[in-house]
Amino acid sequence: MGRREELPYLSQTRILLLLILGVLTPVGLMSAAGVVAIVVGGGIGSIVVGILVVSFALATLGAGTALLVIFQRRTRLAHQQVTFLTNVTHELRTPLAAIRLYGQTLQLERTEDPETRRQCVDAILRETGRLGQLVDRVLEWRRIAEGRRVYQKQRGRIDGAVDEALTNFQGLLAAGEVELRQERSATREAYIDQPALAEAVLNLLVNAHKYTGETKHIALHTRDVDGGVEIAVEDNGVGIPESEQARMFKPFRRGDDRLRSQASGVGIGLSIVRDVTRAHGGKVRVVSEPGRGSTFTIFLPAAPPADTGGKS
Repeated sequence: MGRREELPYLSQTRILLLLILGVLTPVGLMSAAGVVAIVVGGGIGSIVVGILVVSFALATLGAGTALLVIFQRRTRLAHQQVTFLTNVTHELRTPLAAIRLYGQTLQLERTEDPETRRQCVDAILRETGRLGQLVDRVLEWRRIAEGRRVYQKQRGRIDGAVDEALTNFQGLLAAGEVELRQERSATREAYIDQPALAEAVLNLLVNAHKYTGETKHIALHTRDVDGGVEIAVEDNGVGIPESEQARMFKPFRRGDDRLRSQASGVGIGLSIVRDVTRAHGGKVRVVSEPGRGSTFTIFLPAAPPADTGGKS
């Protein structure tokens, strides 16, 4: 059998160029014909025909523009889906490979040292926790994206959510892996969904862990501020350029090439933080400078005085 000829590949740029030419060429010709009919024609009929032709040309241009916008959005969505699947696959393979390695070590009884065996078990549990955290993060983002996330907010202090986040975070770490400092002085109450807020804080801690170097310093602060309470997570990582800071909270955004090469990730953690914070009536902001780390801060409005009996 002879060699089968492959169809020429049309890149996104070529497809856009063909669409633009396919729209602009007839629009230009129709517009020119309409103008000629209006200017050269001597009767009312010619003017009417010219106006109709020009109007049709403008309508065609509008339809073509809408088609281009839809095409670009679909192309961007397809690219995001491929990137998301690639990142999730990579994130899953890393802990799975570690679990397999430590599991084989135990299975083959390569070591009789109880301390080494304990370390293997601890590593397996740690990597399993990372897998669970990744799955929970993806499922949480999906519920939020589909509008199915229901928040059960109750009045209380934020300590419970912060403690839950810290416990889960420390379960993902090896001993001495991170120098974690806490300064917690928040005393005001807010209306919070504790599991959701704990997930948001955990995402900030995991994000800080990913983008720091070999020596990891993370600080967690809680404090009372005017009108509410704040939870801040500070790291000594690579930092984020100012041009990227506003876009970091969009799904699948992971900053510039330096940030992407610094650590793997799915790109939805900060999006979850933003959506959870908004659902609590709060705001999230970032202060960062390349080479000097980042500080992400969640602000939650304080609950009204208890004697008012009103829920905000």
